[in-house]
Amino acid sequence: MSARAAIVLAVILGANGGALAASEDNPLSRAVPHQEGASACYSRTYDAAHLKAHPRQMTQSVMLSLRYEQGQHTVRIMLKQKNRRAPLYVVGTCGWSDKANLGVDDKPLVKEFKATSGLDCNAFSGLNSDEEGGDYPVDFAEDGKSLTLYLVDQTAAWSGPDQKKKTIRMRLGSEDLIFRLDRVDAATCRSMETALKPK
Repeated sequence: MSARAAIVLAVILGANGGALAASEDNPLSRAVPHQEGASACYSRTYDAAHLKAHPRQMTQSVMLSLRYEQGQHTVRIMLKQKNRRAPLYVVGTCGWSDKANLGVDDKPLVKEFKATSGLDCNAFSGLNSDEEGGDYPVDFAEDGKSLTLYLVDQTAAWSGPDQKKKTIRMRLGSEDLIFRLDRVDAATCRSMETALKPK
């Protein structure tokens, strides 16, 4: 290889490496690095006083896991609701996006979501299905210590952890769509991560 060719190759590789580093430099990849098995867990449990003040809220607790596996960031969400015997589970993927709240038609998915960038998440409708289970955004804190989950009505979910069953389309009221969660010890989400396959 000539000296000139070597210089050109070095410049190209350097540029590509810089672009890759830039694409990985966002709050999600800092909180959950691109390393197999890296994870972060977020949770919130609502006390009796809160539920009494919000009688239409059915959700008693929410847990969300972000995990890097199979070359992507996967997401698992558990909703425990007072009108259901079994928790609801949403499984899918999330990625950082500068247009997290825009649908394919460039219209906002959730009007309450005011941030521009965040997590662009999609739910699976089944382990062996290519049908989309619904898109929803997450407002992810810059330091990765908290997030606000913006669920969308009719998102696909499993009733209970048995993923051999068909998913259902969640019917969520206005009080069960937006949840602010704080980061907790990763071990808190471990049993949910083990029970639910990423696909």
